[in-house]
Amino acid sequence: MAYCTACGAENKQSAKFCGKCGAPVDGTVPAAPHQTLAKGMSGSGSGPEVELWEGKPAGISDRLKGLIGLNTTTYTITSQRIMVKTGLIGKDLEEVELLRVNDFSVAQSIPDRLLGIGTLTVFSDDPSSPQLLFRKIRKVQSVKDVLRGAVRNEKIANNISYREQI
Repeated sequence: MAYCTACGAENKQSAKFCGKCGAPVDGTVPAAPHQTLAKGMSGSGSGPEVELWEGKPAGISDRLKGLIGLNTTTYTITSQRIMVKTGLIGKDLEEVELLRVNDFSVAQSIPDRLLGIGTLTVFSDDPSSPQLLFRKIRKVQSVKDVLRGAVRNEKIANNISYREQI
């Protein structure tokens, strides 16, 4: 079997691209952070925090700001939390624990689709940040998949499950 080096998903031997995230498949074993997540070893009580993804806004105005060093917003997903850092001189940091994440959604307008960007909204039960926005990020669907896997692994590692009463 071939494994995706980006998300760790198992694919057919003849596959050239991952069926889960779309990344090229070269038949190697997934990277160490994804192996750790797949084995369920990355809980807040069972292992160190591992950075899974980091990015910046990638809209046209954000790219221009990046050329002169003014694109100061950074989005980070780790195996235990989500962080949004903003600010040029004064820094603001919004943080949400993965255990508090309830849902997420992706929005892409037509111009965003042409540029290959989108906005990821994270809904949580955190009173200070009930909605956390990752604005204008590249490959928004694959980032959502990374976040979804991290949330599932963190909740499994901490024995958290939800049931609906009908």
